[in-house]
Amino acid sequence: MIRRREALAGMLVAGAASVLPSRLQASTPELDVTSPEGRQRTFMMMRCALDEDLITNWVQASYFGVVGDEMTPLFGVSSAVFSRTRRLTDGSYRSVSFELAWFTDPATGKAMDRFRNPYTNQDCIVPSGGFQPSASIFGRDLSFTLPKPIPGLTIEHAVLPFVVRGDDVWVSEQMRSAAVIPGATRPFRYSDNSVLHARKSDLMKPGATRVTSEVSYANVVSWRPWLGMGDRPGHLTASGVGRQNAHPDSLPPAWLEATARHKPEVLKDPAAILAPLWDA
Repeated sequence: MIRRREALAGMLVAGAASVLPSRLQASTPELDVTSPEGRQRTFMMMRCALDEDLITNWVQASYFGVVGDEMTPLFGVSSAVFSRTRRLTDGSYRSVSFELAWFTDPATGKAMDRFRNPYTNQDCIVPSGGFQPSASIFGRDLSFTLPKPIPGLTIEHAVLPFVVRGDDVWVSEQMRSAAVIPGATRPFRYSDNSVLHARKSDLMKPGATRVTSEVSYANVVSWRPWLGMGDRPGHLTASGVGRQNAHPDSLPPAWLEATARHKPEVLKDPAAILAPLWDA
């Protein structure tokens, strides 16, 4: 009899809840990814940070040569980007960052000093990749610009609409660039697409200024000059994974090993490398 009464009481409570006004029923808070303010907040937390502390990002990918419709596996890349962001008075964000990348042997996973180019059958000296400390601006509309335009460089940037399903949030960032290099017969092009994935529950935590985003990465790139391809037809493409707002312990082992051997100052204090530009 007691169990029947408990069951009946439960049914009555459930029935009453079903007819309560919607405003009185518990609801899951929504993440604002449509208003300009909400899009900016969500994007900056997933891509950079709302605070000014150091940000660590990394990507690990495989490169292929593409000639016609044929792909040839070539080498890997292990890259890390360190950055800091600051909100400006107009509501945009200024970011300073630098990247250090190592091209890796596909068999051993270790950084290479030389690479035998299968297209030319020649040995190539492999440099480190990445870019020197530089500044950029993320606008309130999520536009990407350089404070000082670089002659011969064009950049097209887009952030696609966010996708929110349950506790999952995805956003795609697309970048297309072309640089005119003196003496070259055609521009050097670099285009990439990064899909960032984070948790809505992390983005909505009170006081949160950043979240860790898992990254799916793909690019299409002109032949890198060090490959010695000249005017041969074709290009490079890469696909891989990465992490934004990563813990330093998660940096790829190949990157850590090569950096410790060749550029230990980066491991010692990456923020110091950004300091001159950050304080400017």
